[in-house]
Amino acid sequence: TTEYGGHPVEFWAERCVDRIIHVSEDAPEQVQAQVKQFKDNIKKVIELYMQNAIKSDRITLNNKLQELGFGDVAEVIRKN
Repeated sequence: TTEYGGHPVEFWAERCVDRIIHVSEDAPEQVQAQVKQFKDNIKKVIELYMQNAIKSDRITLNNKLQELGFGDVAEVIRKN
């Protein structure tokens, strides 16, 4: 569980990669190692794009709150 918030991007990226990429335990060690490296690389890419999506959404939310006259709330969201 998390305290005072949701799961971090890393948590969701890991779940995503685990659902997309899998290698059999019966696969040769060399194949397993290659798949693990590939999964690590893909996880980093997913994390980057998830962070960008979050930033983009926060900018949209911030702008909407500013537009509605909630500048103080928008400032809190912008800083977090």
